[in-house]
Amino acid sequence: MTRTWAIDTAMRLCDPIPGPPRGAVKKTVVLLLFALCLALSGCGDRLLERSYSSVVPHSAAFWENEDADTLRAENYQDLVNALLLLLGEHSEDGVVRIYGDAPNKARLAENACVEVQKETPIGAYLLDYITYDGKAESGYYELTVRFGYRRTAEEQAAIVNATSTEALPDLLRTAVSEKANAVAVRIGWFGTDRAGVLALVAAVHDEVYPPEPEPEPEPAGDAAESAPADGTEPAGEGETPAEPETPGAAEPPQEPSGEGEPPAEGEAPGEGETPEEGVPPEPAEPAFDLAPWQVLFYPDTDQPGIIEVILNES
Repeated sequence: MTRTWAIDTAMRLCDPIPGPPRGAVKKTVVLLLFALCLALSGCGDRLLERSYSSVVPHSAAFWENEDADTLRAENYQDLVNALLLLLGEHSEDGVVRIYGDAPNKARLAENACVEVQKETPIGAYLLDYITYDGKAESGYYELTVRFGYRRTAEEQAAIVNATSTEALPDLLRTAVSEKANAVAVRIGWFGTDRAGVLALVAAVHDEVYPPEPEPEPEPAGDAAESAPADGTEPAGEGETPAEPETPGAAEPPQEPSGEGEPPAEGEAPGEGETPEEGVPPEPAEPAFDLAPWQVLFYPDTDQPGIIEVILNES
């Protein structure tokens, strides 16, 4: 009896304890572990934050030494960027060391200088010329450049940056109100072509300086009276018509009265007569006609980057 009771009690203890299904237990364990990982890593508050990053091409052009008097370029685009960096600082000259595997670094330097002066907006606007000299060194090619500016540093600093051509009319009105001689605008996006830019400038010019209205033509009078068949002039009001000439009738000779005739050489003018003197005509008032503003594009291509409008030639 005692043995049977002990066996029954042991079997009851070995029975599983009723609880939730196994799937629910696994999900609970996974969630607990995930929460524990977030707490330990300190990233729980970062789940709601959004960060964006972009990858852009990196130029290897940078100052070669601590004195910042020499630039470094690894390829052609780096060399162009280095020259533009010197232009941005309005440097009179500069040195660039060209590294890389380009076979003809002298030709590389020549092409870069031509592109910067002729094809870039800032180079076409600022420069008259670029002189350069290069020499091959151990491991690099050293290029020395000198810039011939046609603009001052103040003119370069006065370039206005605009996102699109739609800003040009307001900039022109402001320049006129400030009595500026010219305005240069660097355009980020062209909403129109060159013809559209010229039309914008012409519209602002006519708005600021409206053209004078043309005089109205005089109304045509009554039809002229036809001349008589005998060729005589029609008589005016209050005048008696002239008698027609009789054919064959000779006019009586008229003696010269001497009035109105200039005296012969050596003769003094008659009494009461004064010699005619040339009276200079009164000078006419100068007509002030505002010519349309001159518009220049830099570079002079279908896709310029800088527009200059000359408001006053003086």
